Amino acid sequence: MMKLTLRIALAPLMLITRLMLGLAAFVTSIASTVIGLATGVFALLGAIEFAIGYWQNGFAFMALALLVSPIGLPALANFLLNRMDHILGFFEGLLC
Repeated sequence: MMKLTLRIALAPLMLITRLMLGLAAFVTSIASTVIGLATGVFALLGAIEFAIGYWQNGFAFMALALLVSPIGLPALANFLLNRMDHILGFFEGLLC
C-alpha cells in the first residue's frame, strides 16, 4: 500500500523528469550538429595560423576545435545524459 502511494505521488515528478531529459537530449543533438560546423572553422583557422607562423594561436584554435568536435564537449553531454537516464531508470525500477 505504501509503495502504491509513493508511486502515485512521484508519478508526475518522474514524468516531468523524463520529458526534461528528452528535451535535453533533443537540444544536445541539434547543438552538436551545429557545433560540428564550428569544428571545421576552428581547424581551418588553426591550420592558417600554423602556416603564417603564429603557432600559439594555431594551438589555441586546434584546442577549440577538439573541444567542440564530437569527441569533446558533445560527447561529455551525451555521457551525462546517458548516466541521468540510467539513474532515472533505477529509481523507476524501485517504484515498480
